[in-house]
Amino acid sequence: MSNYNPITKIWDALSIAQSNPIVENQLLFSQFLEKQSEQTILGSIEIDSDEHGKYRVWRDSQLLGIFHRDKKNGLWISQPCNYQLKPLFESSNDAAMFIVEMNAFTTAA
Repeated sequence: MSNYNPITKIWDALSIAQSNPIVENQLLFSQFLEKQSEQTILGSIEIDSDEHGKYRVWRDSQLLGIFHRDKKNGLWISQPCNYQLKPLFESSNDAAMFIVEMNAFTTAA
């Protein structure tokens, strides 16, 4: 009877994939494509602000959402258009990215 079980097979497959230069190059290429896609999406995004300290996220002439800092707790409130919840974030970048991602998610669905 052999000690070669399904978990060992999976571990061996992962080891082969990690040491295989073709697999490594495919992974690097997919990461590159993902980064290029992100840059394309973010390249078309603009953020402006109003006199009340609210920041608006735009893609071309379409308003994607608004975010602002909560004066009580210092967190950032993100409010994408067509999304009822208003999640809180520690950084303005995270609040803006949530708006962009939710817009991409709702347009893809």
